[in-house]
Amino acid sequence: MTYGAGDLALLIVLLAGVTLAARNFFLVLPKRWQPRGTVAEALRVAPLAALLAITVPEIVRDLPVGAAGTGAAWASIATDPRFVSAFVLAAVLRLSRQSLWGLAAGAGTYLLLLALRG
Repeated sequence: MTYGAGDLALLIVLLAGVTLAARNFFLVLPKRWQPRGTVAEALRVAPLAALLAITVPEIVRDLPVGAAGTGAAWASIATDPRFVSAFVLAAVLRLSRQSLWGLAAGAGTYLLLLALRG
């Protein structure tokens, strides 16, 4: 099945509308229906959890399994830009407690290592 340019544009607009409505749903609810406690905390960290759910499988995909991995395998993993940038992201996030700084440091490290590698 192929889609034309108009179909794709309409699909993108509709998906953006659904995303906007879903993210702002709680803003239009009456005050007494606003989420509290654990639900509010879970909604606060949901975007970062979604980002982790997307990126972690890509990062750990090529890791050696268990103790069977040889030293050479771990050395190649330690020079992998994905793994190194994830480590930098975790370190900056831990030290600064700021998600944005961690994401910026991880992305910058990844792009720098890709430029140096290729």
